[in-house]
Amino acid sequence: MLGLLREKGRKGIARLCETDVYLAGLLERALLLQARSPTQPLLFILGLPRSGTTLVYQYVVHRLSVAYFTNGVGRYYRAPCLATWIQCTWNDEYHSNFTSRYGTVSGPMAPHEAGRFWGRFFGFDEYVRPEQVSSRARKTMTRTVAFLQRLFGDSFFVNKNVKHLLRITTLASIFPNAYFLRVQRDRADVALSLLRARHANLEDPTNWWSARPPNHRELEDLPVDEQIARQLYGLDQKLNDDLSALRSDRVLSVNYRSFCRAPDRLIQSLRSRVHSADIRNPGVESFSPSTNSPQNPDEERLVNRIKRPGPS
Repeated sequence: MLGLLREKGRKGIARLCETDVYLAGLLERALLLQARSPTQPLLFILGLPRSGTTLVYQYVVHRLSVAYFTNGVGRYYRAPCLATWIQCTWNDEYHSNFTSRYGTVSGPMAPHEAGRFWGRFFGFDEYVRPEQVSSRARKTMTRTVAFLQRLFGDSFFVNKNVKHLLRITTLASIFPNAYFLRVQRDRADVALSLLRARHANLEDPTNWWSARPPNHRELEDLPVDEQIARQLYGLDQKLNDDLSALRSDRVLSVNYRSFCRAPDRLIQSLRSRVHSADIRNPGVESFSPSTNSPQNPDEERLVNRIKRPGPS
């Protein structure tokens, strides 16, 4: 069975059929029996939606020998260990061109958010507290990370997912050796990018897009500009509260513009503070930071609202 899936994986993991998905689930359980708890630290990259977290994720995985979820996990979210193992078996190491589209990075070895994997245990839209996660779910998550760390040569594990900001306290309790890297970006840039993401990805831009703050039901009927402003305010407040509750040595922070000016400064910080991972691909001297300016009255109104103090 394993040989069959590996052969199919050589031709491309996306070609596996639904029967193979069932078999993959059986094999996943067998792989998890070989894993216990993570032996190395974890790094969760988080920040407001459209704050530059994907670029940071790409750069860390490109630059350092780390464990992470590969792109096959997007479809095979119930067999992330098997999917990543197959892709690592038949592909070269990840070498990034640092392009992405709304958090999606192309290529079999590209880092994946694994949103549907985490969603199995946390859901997708609500704030999650530690007591809401079962011991069985905790065991599956810890064994999955432990397997990936071993697969990548006993490396520290890295994952970026914007919705992790709704589960910081819970992740910290499940993974006591986890660090949290917060990416910060100018609020107006974030707001405009979020508004444009709605227009690019939704038929109706009044619908919700990306992470929702704990009070999101109170915001559903607001005008788009006010809803986005309150969305970012609520998420940022919860992010501040939950990170402040952790030990200070578990929390790292990087400004998006500063990162773009000298991305290897972050790599040096991670190697000295989180784990001394091996350098692999050549570094990049700098990136051109993405900036946004209002282009129409709706965007002007959003920027003016963002500049006001408080949630509105």
